[in-house]
Amino acid sequence: MLGIKIFLSFVGMIGLTSTLLAAAPRGSIVLDGQGSAESAPDFVSLSVHVTSMCYETSREAGEANAALSNRVLAALQAFKITDRDKVVATGGANVRQTETTYAESTTTIVCELKWHAENVLTIQMAEMPNLTELQDQVVVALVGTDEDLLRGAPITYGEIGRPEFGLYPETSKKLRIDAQAEAYRDARSQFDGLMSQCAFRAPHVVSITPPSFVAGYKLESGGIFRAGAVSPVVPDAMAVQATLQVRWEFTPSVQCSH
Repeated sequence: MLGIKIFLSFVGMIGLTSTLLAAAPRGSIVLDGQGSAESAPDFVSLSVHVTSMCYETSREAGEANAALSNRVLAALQAFKITDRDKVVATGGANVRQTETTYAESTTTIVCELKWHAENVLTIQMAEMPNLTELQDQVVVALVGTDEDLLRGAPITYGEIGRPEFGLYPETSKKLRIDAQAEAYRDARSQFDGLMSQCAFRAPHVVSITPPSFVAGYKLESGGIFRAGAVSPVVPDAMAVQATLQVRWEFTPSVQCSH
Protein backbone atom coordinates (compact mmCIF):
# COMPACT_ATOMS: atom_id res chain seq x y z
CA MET A 1 0.00 0.00 0.00
CA LEU A 2 2.86 2.34 0.73
CA GLY A 3 4.15 1.97 -2.84
CA ILE A 4 0.75 2.76 -4.21
CA LYS A 5 0.41 5.90 -2.06
CA ILE A 6 3.79 7.24 -3.20
CA PHE A 7 2.89 6.66 -6.81
CA LEU A 8 -0.41 8.48 -6.48
CA SER A 9 1.28 11.36 -4.70
CA PHE A 10 3.83 11.61 -7.51
CA VAL A 11 1.07 11.72 -10.11
CA GLY A 12 -0.64 14.47 -8.17
CA MET A 13 2.57 16.51 -8.19
CA ILE A 14 2.86 16.20 -11.97
CA GLY A 15 -0.66 17.45 -12.40
CA LEU A 16 -0.02 20.38 -10.07
CA THR A 17 3.20 21.31 -11.86
CA SER A 18 1.47 21.21 -15.25
CA THR A 19 -1.30 23.45 -13.94
CA LEU A 20 1.21 25.97 -12.61
CA LEU A 21 3.15 26.01 -15.88
CA ALA A 22 -0.03 26.46 -17.90
CA ALA A 23 -1.05 29.35 -15.66
CA ALA A 24 2.32 31.09 -15.95
CA PRO A 25 2.16 34.25 -18.09
CA ARG A 26 3.74 33.95 -21.49
CA GLY A 27 5.43 36.63 -23.51
CA SER A 28 6.18 36.88 -27.21
CA ILE A 29 8.18 39.02 -29.57
CA VAL A 30 8.46 39.30 -33.35
CA LEU A 31 11.80 40.34 -34.84
CA ASP A 32 12.63 41.26 -38.43
CA GLY A 33 15.68 39.58 -39.89
CA GLN A 34 17.51 40.72 -43.01
CA GLY A 35 20.21 38.96 -44.96
CA SER A 36 21.90 39.12 -48.32
CA ALA A 37 24.06 37.02 -50.60
CA GLU A 38 25.82 37.85 -53.83
CA SER A 39 27.57 36.35 -56.80
CA ALA A 40 29.19 37.56 -59.98
CA PRO A 41 26.69 37.49 -62.89
CA ASP A 42 26.66 34.22 -64.83
CA PHE A 43 25.72 35.70 -68.20
CA VAL A 44 24.70 38.76 -70.16
CA SER A 45 21.77 38.98 -72.58
CA LEU A 46 21.55 41.33 -75.54
CA SER A 47 18.50 41.75 -77.76
CA VAL A 48 18.18 43.24 -81.24
CA HIS A 49 14.76 44.36 -82.47
CA VAL A 50 14.38 44.15 -86.26
CA THR A 51 11.47 46.13 -87.71
CA SER A 52 10.15 46.39 -91.29
CA MET A 53 7.50 48.99 -92.08
CA CYS A 54 5.59 50.68 -94.89
CA TYR A 55 5.71 47.72 -97.33
CA GLU A 56 3.02 47.21 -99.96
CA THR A 57 2.65 43.46 -99.33
CA SER A 58 3.03 41.14 -96.37
CA ARG A 59 5.50 39.02 -98.33
CA GLU A 60 7.77 41.99 -99.05
CA ALA A 61 7.77 43.00 -95.38
CA GLY A 62 8.49 39.44 -94.25
CA GLU A 63 11.30 38.90 -96.75
CA ALA A 64 12.97 42.21 -95.92
CA ASN A 65 12.72 41.47 -92.21
CA ALA A 66 14.12 37.98 -92.65
CA ALA A 67 17.08 39.28 -94.67
CA LEU A 68 18.22 41.68 -91.96
CA SER A 69 17.34 39.25 -89.15
CA ASN A 70 19.58 36.62 -90.76
CA ARG A 71 22.49 39.08 -90.87
CA VAL A 72 22.02 39.91 -87.21
CA LEU A 73 21.57 36.23 -86.37
CA ALA A 74 24.90 35.37 -87.99
CA ALA A 75 26.62 38.07 -85.91
CA LEU A 76 25.07 36.72 -82.70
CA GLN A 77 25.81 33.07 -83.49
CA ALA A 78 29.52 33.86 -83.85
CA PHE A 79 29.62 34.71 -80.12
CA LYS A 80 28.18 31.43 -78.85
CA ILE A 81 31.12 29.83 -77.03
CA THR A 82 29.97 27.79 -74.04
CA ASP A 83 27.40 24.99 -74.02
CA ARG A 84 24.99 27.23 -72.11
CA ASP A 85 25.19 30.14 -74.52
CA LYS A 86 22.12 30.42 -76.71
CA VAL A 87 20.49 32.54 -79.38
CA VAL A 88 16.71 32.73 -79.63
CA ALA A 89 14.42 34.46 -82.10
CA THR A 90 10.73 35.25 -81.97
CA GLY A 91 8.50 34.01 -84.73
CA GLY A 92 8.05 37.02 -87.00
CA ALA A 93 4.73 38.88 -86.87
CA ASN A 94 3.21 40.62 -89.90
CA VAL A 95 0.41 43.18 -89.54
CA ARG A 96 -1.14 45.83 -91.78
CA GLN A 97 -1.20 49.14 -90.00
CA THR A 98 -0.70 52.89 -90.16
CA GLU A 99 2.71 54.04 -88.95
CA THR A 100 3.00 57.29 -86.99
CA THR A 101 5.60 59.27 -85.09
CA TYR A 102 5.10 61.64 -82.19
CA ALA A 103 7.37 64.61 -81.59
CA GLU A 104 6.90 68.05 -80.06
CA SER A 105 3.28 67.28 -79.18
CA THR A 106 2.50 66.48 -82.81
CA THR A 107 1.54 63.14 -84.36
CA THR A 108 2.76 62.63 -87.93
CA ILE A 109 1.62 59.84 -90.26
CA VAL A 110 4.56 58.06 -91.86
CA CYS A 111 2.51 55.70 -94.05
CA GLU A 112 -1.11 54.52 -94.07
CA LEU A 113 -2.24 50.91 -93.99
CA LYS A 114 1.03 49.35 -95.06
CA TRP A 115 2.60 46.06 -94.01
CA HIS A 116 4.71 45.86 -90.86
CA ALA A 117 6.90 42.92 -89.77
CA GLU A 118 9.13 42.52 -86.74
CA ASN A 119 11.47 40.08 -85.04
CA VAL A 120 13.49 40.03 -81.83
CA LEU A 121 16.82 38.20 -81.70
CA THR A 122 18.46 37.61 -78.33
CA ILE A 123 21.78 36.13 -77.30
CA GLN A 124 22.65 34.91 -73.82
CA MET A 125 26.38 34.42 -73.33
CA ALA A 126 28.75 33.81 -70.44
CA GLU A 127 31.81 35.57 -71.89
CA MET A 128 30.93 39.09 -70.76
CA PRO A 129 34.24 40.69 -71.83
CA ASN A 130 33.12 39.97 -75.42
CA LEU A 131 30.04 42.16 -75.07
CA THR A 132 31.49 45.35 -76.53
CA GLU A 133 32.84 43.48 -79.55
CA LEU A 134 29.46 41.85 -80.05
CA GLN A 135 27.72 45.22 -79.98
CA ASP A 136 30.13 46.53 -82.60
CA GLN A 137 29.47 43.52 -84.86
CA VAL A 138 25.71 44.00 -84.58
CA VAL A 139 26.11 47.65 -85.53
CA VAL A 140 28.06 46.55 -88.63
CA ALA A 141 25.17 44.23 -89.55
CA LEU A 142 22.74 47.15 -89.23
CA VAL A 143 24.76 49.72 -91.20
CA GLY A 144 22.72 51.52 -93.84
CA THR A 145 19.33 50.24 -92.71
CA ASP A 146 17.88 53.47 -91.31
CA GLU A 147 18.63 55.99 -94.06
CA ASP A 148 15.00 56.42 -95.17
CA LEU A 149 13.39 56.01 -91.76
CA LEU A 150 10.33 58.26 -91.31
CA ARG A 151 10.18 59.24 -95.00
CA GLY A 152 7.30 56.90 -95.75
CA ALA A 153 9.27 54.59 -98.04
CA PRO A 154 9.58 50.88 -97.18
CA ILE A 155 12.29 50.51 -94.55
CA THR A 156 13.83 47.77 -92.45
CA TYR A 157 16.00 48.69 -89.50
CA GLY A 158 17.32 47.30 -86.24
CA GLU A 159 17.68 48.60 -82.69
CA ILE A 160 20.06 47.23 -80.06
CA GLY A 161 18.65 46.89 -76.55
CA ARG A 162 20.59 47.53 -73.37
CA PRO A 163 22.53 44.59 -71.91
CA GLU A 164 20.85 42.62 -69.11
CA PHE A 165 22.91 40.60 -66.65
CA GLY A 166 21.58 37.47 -64.96
CA LEU A 167 22.14 34.29 -63.00
CA TYR A 168 21.59 30.64 -63.84
CA PRO A 169 18.76 29.00 -61.84
CA GLU A 170 21.11 27.01 -59.60
CA THR A 171 23.07 30.16 -58.70
CA SER A 172 19.89 32.10 -57.95
CA LYS A 173 18.58 29.26 -55.78
CA LYS A 174 21.80 29.12 -53.74
CA LEU A 175 21.77 32.89 -53.20
CA ARG A 176 18.18 32.76 -51.94
CA ILE A 177 19.04 29.96 -49.52
CA ASP A 178 22.12 31.80 -48.25
CA ALA A 179 20.27 35.12 -47.90
CA GLN A 180 17.41 33.43 -46.03
CA ALA A 181 19.86 31.75 -43.63
CA GLU A 182 21.58 35.07 -42.94
CA ALA A 183 18.21 36.74 -42.32
CA TYR A 184 17.38 34.14 -39.68
CA ARG A 185 20.81 34.56 -38.07
CA ASP A 186 20.17 38.32 -37.94
CA ALA A 187 16.85 37.83 -36.14
CA ARG A 188 18.45 35.26 -33.82
CA SER A 189 21.27 37.66 -32.99
CA GLN A 190 18.74 40.32 -32.02
CA PHE A 191 16.90 37.88 -29.79
CA ASP A 192 20.15 36.70 -28.17
CA GLY A 193 20.88 40.34 -27.36
CA LEU A 194 17.55 40.59 -25.55
CA MET A 195 18.22 37.32 -23.76
CA SER A 196 21.52 38.64 -22.40
CA GLN A 197 19.60 41.47 -20.76
CA CYS A 198 16.33 39.82 -19.84
CA ALA A 199 17.14 36.12 -19.24
CA PHE A 200 13.78 34.89 -20.52
CA ARG A 201 12.86 31.38 -19.47
CA ALA A 202 11.89 28.56 -21.84
CA PRO A 203 12.26 30.57 -25.06
CA HIS A 204 11.33 28.88 -28.31
CA VAL A 205 10.52 29.81 -31.91
CA VAL A 206 6.81 29.69 -32.66
CA SER A 207 6.77 30.73 -36.31
CA ILE A 208 8.87 32.05 -39.18
CA THR A 209 7.23 33.90 -42.03
CA PRO A 210 8.05 32.94 -45.64
CA PRO A 211 10.92 35.19 -46.73
CA SER A 212 10.55 37.94 -49.29
CA PHE A 213 13.37 38.41 -51.77
CA VAL A 214 14.69 41.37 -53.74
CA ALA A 215 17.38 40.95 -56.40
CA GLY A 216 19.52 43.56 -58.09
CA TYR A 217 22.93 44.64 -59.30
CA LYS A 218 25.75 45.62 -56.98
CA LEU A 219 28.19 48.22 -58.27
CA GLU A 220 31.16 49.64 -56.42
CA SER A 221 31.84 53.36 -56.74
CA GLY A 222 32.00 54.04 -60.46
CA GLY A 223 31.71 50.36 -61.29
CA ILE A 224 34.45 48.02 -62.41
CA PHE A 225 35.28 48.05 -66.10
CA ARG A 226 36.09 44.49 -67.11
CA ALA A 227 38.75 43.45 -69.63
CA GLY A 228 39.90 47.02 -70.12
CA ALA A 229 36.63 48.08 -71.74
CA VAL A 230 35.13 51.46 -70.94
CA SER A 231 31.56 50.55 -71.76
CA PRO A 232 29.33 48.92 -70.77
CA VAL A 233 29.87 48.49 -67.06
CA VAL A 234 29.62 44.89 -65.87
CA PRO A 235 28.17 44.75 -62.35
CA ASP A 236 30.50 43.51 -59.65
CA ALA A 237 27.80 41.20 -58.36
CA MET A 238 24.17 40.18 -58.51
CA ALA A 239 22.79 40.58 -54.99
CA VAL A 240 19.77 38.89 -53.39
CA GLN A 241 18.28 40.32 -50.20
CA ALA A 242 15.93 38.36 -47.93
CA THR A 243 13.59 39.61 -45.20
CA LEU A 244 11.63 37.45 -42.77
CA GLN A 245 9.97 37.65 -39.36
CA VAL A 246 10.65 35.27 -36.49
CA ARG A 247 8.26 34.99 -33.53
CA TRP A 248 9.50 33.75 -30.15
CA GLU A 249 7.49 32.84 -27.07
CA PHE A 250 8.95 32.72 -23.56
CA THR A 251 8.25 33.11 -19.87
CA PRO A 252 9.03 36.70 -18.89
CA SER A 253 11.73 37.35 -16.34
CA VAL A 254 11.83 39.76 -13.42
CA GLN A 255 14.31 41.94 -15.32
CA CYS A 256 12.01 42.29 -18.35
CA SER A 257 8.44 41.67 -17.30
CA HIS A 258 6.90 44.18 -19.68
